[in-house]
Amino acid sequence: MNGDSDTGSGDQVARPVVPRSWLPWLGSLVLFSLGLLTVTEVVDGSIGPVLVAVTAILGAAPFGLITTSPATGWLLSATGAFVVSRSFDIVDADPWPWPVVHGLVLLALLFATAWNPPQRLPRGPRIGVVLVAWLSTATLFAMSVPPDLIAGWTVGVTAVTVAGMLVRAAGLIATADGAGPPISLAEVRVRLLRGFRVAFVDWAPSPQAGPALGERLFPSSAWVGRARALLPWLLALGVFWIAVASVHETLVVHDLVLPIFAALVAAPVAMSRRYALLGWRLATVLAAVVAVIGTPSGGPDPGAWPVVFQWVWLISTFLVSVRHDRWTTGWVWAVTVMVISTGAPANSGVAITMIVAATALTIIGDLVRSRRRTGRELERQTELSELEKARRAVLEERTRIARDLHDVVAHHMSMMVVQAETAPYRIAGLSGPAQAEFAAISTSARDALNEIRSLLGVLRSHDHAVTHTPQPGLSQLDELVEAASRSGVPAIVTTHGPVVPVGLAVSQSAYRIVQESLANAARHAPGAEVTVSVGYEPDMLRIQVVNGASAVPVACTEPGHGLIGMRERAHVVGGTLTAEPLPDGGFEVRADLPLEIEEHDR
Repeated sequence: MNGDSDTGSGDQVARPVVPRSWLPWLGSLVLFSLGLLTVTEVVDGSIGPVLVAVTAILGAAPFGLITTSPATGWLLSATGAFVVSRSFDIVDADPWPWPVVHGLVLLALLFATAWNPPQRLPRGPRIGVVLVAWLSTATLFAMSVPPDLIAGWTVGVTAVTVAGMLVRAAGLIATADGAGPPISLAEVRVRLLRGFRVAFVDWAPSPQAGPALGERLFPSSAWVGRARALLPWLLALGVFWIAVASVHETLVVHDLVLPIFAALVAAPVAMSRRYALLGWRLATVLAAVVAVIGTPSGGPDPGAWPVVFQWVWLISTFLVSVRHDRWTTGWVWAVTVMVISTGAPANSGVAITMIVAATALTIIGDLVRSRRRTGRELERQTELSELEKARRAVLEERTRIARDLHDVVAHHMSMMVVQAETAPYRIAGLSGPAQAEFAAISTSARDALNEIRSLLGVLRSHDHAVTHTPQPGLSQLDELVEAASRSGVPAIVTTHGPVVPVGLAVSQSAYRIVQESLANAARHAPGAEVTVSVGYEPDMLRIQVVNGASAVPVACTEPGHGLIGMRERAHVVGGTLTAEPLPDGGFEVRADLPLEIEEHDR
């Protein structure tokens, strides 16, 4: 059996979540059957069985297009909803102004339109289709529901549309054009189980969402951290007193139990900084207990829960969605909606509004988390890019130094070849073994030269030709300074101490350091005087380049890699280099180089 077959046991490929085109039509039949049973709960039952069947068909049939042509299905469903709401007498429009099946199908098709807009259209018109569907559905609800539900359904329609767009962006479901999602069904199961464990089992602190606003505005202020740690407790204290004063407007609570209940209401606020998920668990358990055993007081705030507790619970849900991954947030949202639904029989309008608000806050929190994660990833990529630029500059400088060292070694070995080959002609009376020894030295030196040139060819860039001219050193320093003066940089060179021979590599490094320093002075401090000082000490060559402040204003530019290259040149010969600004606005570069390279540095 083929190992790649879907029926294989060893190498079975995980199937993506791909919707089947025939399943929605089977669902339409089921919805049609349910619609026949529930139409008369919203529409006046005197319309007769034929119109009841037509109403059920208008509500269920568009669902069959949810995977193949959701925009067309939404248009049919919205048109049918408008016809039903204007043609028949609605006996109960709270919470649905149409039969329940019709309302659910309309929202499902709106979600599918946002998830899978018409692929044959360009990107701009596709976005336009989604916007039209969203605005039309919100308007349809606003025209059909009681006034106290308009705001809630407007937010709900918006949440459904945004959810569809997020599902499309996340690739959780395959679209009808056959493009599969980035994760398999097996991976979905694994992530759901992991999210369940985090949401309901783990007791670890919630991960930090990122730097707090105060830390971003005042990064160096020590009081920001202390204020951030104290703020949740101050807010919790305020919530406690608000709960004490307002709980009786919703629930009947004994005076001895009231402080305990108010403390439980305020506890999630105090836990929000480190234990946002645990705070949500406490609020959810308290909501379930109150919904089951709570006694309404008949006060001015009817509902299953006090208003202050509703806000605490919803904000806890928002904080979880900001600080935890999408799979954990999905479980939190589902349980929140399930618990809120327990208050629907007593006051369905409040329950629907809370469900819509919880959905909207969850989506907004997830968007905030995604934006922060994207920002952190962008910062990390920027940092890696800067490190890569610095590393590349070092490698390029090392390549140039390798070319310079090649010239140094090639010079001395070429002299060895010349001396070895001319020795029999310059020295009379050499024996045969001595001449053979000189010939062997000449051959070894030539082989070494060829190997050095081969290695250098690897280091050289393809667009640089190999040069064989001698590299400049300290002997050309006066010419370098004179050329800089002719180009507009007022520079002078002074020498201190008795001039002693300097190794060729050290001489070249000193020349390049002075050359780069003069170039930096011309670029960053035009018109400033530059003093080049060369000091010969018993075992050290000291190079000092000092320039004054710029004579004209200079625009700030991003730093280059000149200082990196100078430090690399000093380091490769065993020396050190420091570069720092001066109090008067100038700049100083100081290099201490050994007169000769030690053996271990070669």
